[in-house]
Amino acid sequence: MQYLSVAQAQQVDGLRLVLSAHVPGPWGEASKALFRQRGVSYHAVAQEGGGENPELKAWTGHRNAPLAVYNDEPPRSRWSEMVGLAERLGRGPSLVPEHIDDRILAYGLTDEIAGERGFAWFGRQLMLKPGYDAQGDAILATPMYRDYYRVADADQAVDRVREILERLAAQIHGQQAAGSDYLVGDTLSFADIYWAYFSQLLDAYPPDKNPVPDGLRKFWGMVPAALNGTFDPVLLAQRDGIFDRHLALPMRF
Repeated sequence: MQYLSVAQAQQVDGLRLVLSAHVPGPWGEASKALFRQRGVSYHAVAQEGGGENPELKAWTGHRNAPLAVYNDEPPRSRWSEMVGLAERLGRGPSLVPEHIDDRILAYGLTDEIAGERGFAWFGRQLMLKPGYDAQGDAILATPMYRDYYRVADADQAVDRVREILERLAAQIHGQQAAGSDYLVGDTLSFADIYWAYFSQLLDAYPPDKNPVPDGLRKFWGMVPAALNGTFDPVLLAQRDGIFDRHLALPMRF
């Protein structure tokens, strides 16, 4: 995948999507898929995962990815902002459920997957905990730990991840009983897209589908290891169906 530098991105118009270069971060991959599904073209802009990214911060006020910068509008960093922008700029079938109860459910489920203190938030605590246990507070000076690691969150991470996965599995079972393969309603929504990519933390596709670097694959593996590999297989079966019907493989980053 080709990336612009921050300096280059500032010289072009349209949608600039800042992504952690050459790694399949779930927030970034889901954002890319949203815009692809809605037929929105973008310039990919490189961010260094875990780095200070001073040029990016000077431009946007953020050091992290993903970020969506559309023309002169303020940068967008939260998953729900990505959904809203893709809906506004895109065309074709909407990814936002039409019925208000379905919309509320889709936004709620996706926040449990991708939001602060959601599945990936607590999963990241599990990934970072060994480093903190080995080095103590000294490691909190690094950008990743400074921004994201919380001792109290790490202590409850396994229970919170299990709780979220059990609710998602119950949702899928209920949908299947009603004749639907989607998380909400009867058509593809942004909730399905976010789960498809965030589920890679639970069980990443093999290298021919997701060529994630070995070190990151090992890092992600701390999440299922903390669960002793026990979770409802319907979580992955539903994910696989979404990829088969709607999403591109192999992942390109």
